[in-house]
Amino acid sequence: MKDRNKAVVFALALMAAGVAAPSVTGFAAETSNKSERPNLYDTRADGKEQIANALKMAKAEDKRIILKFGANW
Repeated sequence: MKDRNKAVVFALALMAAGVAAPSVTGFAAETSNKSERPNLYDTRADGKEQIANALKMAKAEDKRIILKFGANW
């Protein structure tokens, strides 16, 4: 059972890297048009400043933060 789990994890890692199915990732890149998609994230935002402010606030309130990365790819 452990070998099967390792094989599944390895296959998923290859797929995520685009190694196992390059034609699928290539197809997705060809069919998507970035100009048609709206920007989900503020392009003028300063990420370093946002993180610094979140850390200050979390320290003042004795809380933790969750850092979520995103971009308009």
